[in-house]
This record gives sequence, structure tokens and C-alpha cells, in this order.
Amino acid sequence: MTYIASISSFYSDACITYATLSVSYFALSKSSPFSFQSALWRRVLFGVLAGLAALYLGEGRLQLSANMYYSFAMLPMILVIFYGGGISGLVCYLVNFAFTGGFTLDNLFIASIVLPLLLSRVWLKKSFKVFYLTIGIIALYRIGIASVFVDFRRLWVDILVFQFASALCLAVCYHALNFKERHIHAFFSMRNKATTDSLTHINNRASVDYKMLMQHTQRQSCGLMILDLDDFKKVNDTHGHLAGDEVLSSVGRILQDCVRNEDFVGRYGGEEFIVITSSYDPEHIAAMAERIRSRVESTVFNTEGGDVIHMTISIGTSLYLPGMTVDKAIEITDEALYDAKREGKNRVVSSRLMPLSPLGDGFRRG
Repeated sequence: MTYIASISSFYSDACITYATLSVSYFALSKSSPFSFQSALWRRVLFGVLAGLAALYLGEGRLQLSANMYYSFAMLPMILVIFYGGGISGLVCYLVNFAFTGGFTLDNLFIASIVLPLLLSRVWLKKSFKVFYLTIGIIALYRIGIASVFVDFRRLWVDILVFQFASALCLAVCYHALNFKERHIHAFFSMRNKATTDSLTHINNRASVDYKMLMQHTQRQSCGLMILDLDDFKKVNDTHGHLAGDEVLSSVGRILQDCVRNEDFVGRYGGEEFIVITSSYDPEHIAAMAERIRSRVESTVFNTEGGDVIHMTISIGTSLYLPGMTVDKAIEITDEALYDAKREGKNRVVSSRLMPLSPLGDGFRRG
């Protein structure tokens, strides 16, 4: 019985192909949907995992002659190009190339299929039509090569059945991965809508509340800033609400530029923003707040309507220390903001909690 005649072998190879790529795709989509635009290390890792699957699938062969055989090793390579792009496809091929003898006839044959896919950048035109056209051309190419090197009249049944099985496996895996891709994108889209402010594209009030709840639940100290744009109502009254929205959006970008990756920025409501810092060192918090205040003051806000607007911002800083309620921490920070407004605006005022920052060390170590 030939290799292709074994239904169980075909089924297991299809399962291995899908499981490897599906689990890899899901794992690499933990923080954001995986695609050909993902971070380089993610695309390389996807290619490596697909390459390992190709190595395993290459062990099962339909031997057509002493020098030629078919295997399912091509399946992960084709799929990984469509879903991971050129880097993933190239890495997958190189893994297989490195562990199967290098410059062999079979690897050169595989390269003659992979290279056109990479050069045509099929991942940019991913659609059912392009995919089925691709596997159809590949099947005809493989049949044509086989007819040159082997007795096609004697082996035509095995050759045609193998191409059909390969195409079927590719189609099943492609549609299954496409289904997973759409659901992952839908999940992240809904999550972003639920947690992101639609105007400023930073965290919304619900995200702020959840973040503070996590700080409280996990008993983690942190720094707090509540920021309020000075005289923002005049902007809306003088320049209109669209101009005001543009200012708010620009301030959101300024906040993101001025904090570290581990810090949290959110819109607290209206023209109020909040920053939650992982550091609860008073000097660090004060320096960051002053950097934000200075940046807003020096920024010229140009609106689409041609208006030029200058803004200032008042900032109250404080701490959250385990043992406090979230409401109390916010209230104390808000009092510091009120003092900044009362003292003349465009300034940073720290709360009475700042001298107590060493109390957070014991909780952080615990």
C-alpha cells in the first residue's frame, strides 16, 4: 500500500498542519492580532514552528522513483506565507532547507514553488480566489514535473490522488485559519471599543476604573496624576467643539509620549485625564508631571479649521498605597488638582500623601 493510500496518515498530517499553525497563530495573537505586519520576532517564530511541522511531514513520502517523491512538507510553507507573510515563509523554508540536506533536488524543487509566492507577495492579496488559483497552479506544476521524471502512465492515479489530497488539506486548513483569524480580529475590535476612548484613542473611564481596581486587589502601590486643561470651555465657545475635540486628541498623544511603556494613561471625563505610574517615587512623579505640563504649554495646537490654540494644564499628583480605598486615593489626588487651579493654574501640585511613599516599599516587596 502506498503512503497516499493510508487515510489515517493523510488525516494525521492534516491535523498536524492545522494544529501547529492554529496554536501558533493563537499564541502569537495574545496581545494583538498576528499578521505579516506583526513584530519581526513573532513572524520569525511563526516561520520556525511551521518549519518544524514541515520537517515532520516530510518524513512521510509517496516515492515516485529513486530520485523523486511527494510529501506534505509543502503544506505548512504555503499556509505560513499567506498568514505570516514573506518573513515567516522564508524562515519556514530555511528551517526545512537546513535539516534536509541543503542543496538537494527536492529543496530546489520546493524553492521553485516558494520563491514565486514570495515575489508575488500573495499575503497582500489574500482572498479565496487568489488562494485557490495558487494551489491550482502548484498542483499543475507538480504534476508536470512528475510527468517528466517518472512513468506517468503507471503512477497517474497516485499522482492525481496526492494532488487532490494536498489541495483538500490546504483548503481545510486555510478556511479553518481564516475562521480563527476573523474571530481574533473581532475579539480585539470589541475589546478596543469597550476599553478605548473613541476620541483620544487612549484608555476610557471603564479602563481607568478597572486598572485602579487591579491595583487595589493586588495591593500594588502606584503614582497618580489627575490632569485638567485650563479654561477649556473657552476653546469650545470660541473655536467650536470640533476644535476642542482636536485639542483633546492632541493632548492624549502628548500624554502617551511623556510616560513610560509601563505607565497607564486614560481619559477620565471631559477635559480631565489620569495617569497611573508604576513608580510611586515622589520625585519621579513630579518630574513626569512637570514634563507633561511644559509640553502642553509649549505646544501650538493647529486645528483643521486653521485656528491656532495655546493651552495650559493643571496637574494634581498623589499616591495610591495599599490599605486605601480607590475612592479615597482619587479624592486626595483631585484635591491636589483643585489646589493647582486655585493657586493660578498651569502648575503641578503634590498631595499631602507624597511624604508617605516609603510605606509602599513594604507592600511591593511583600
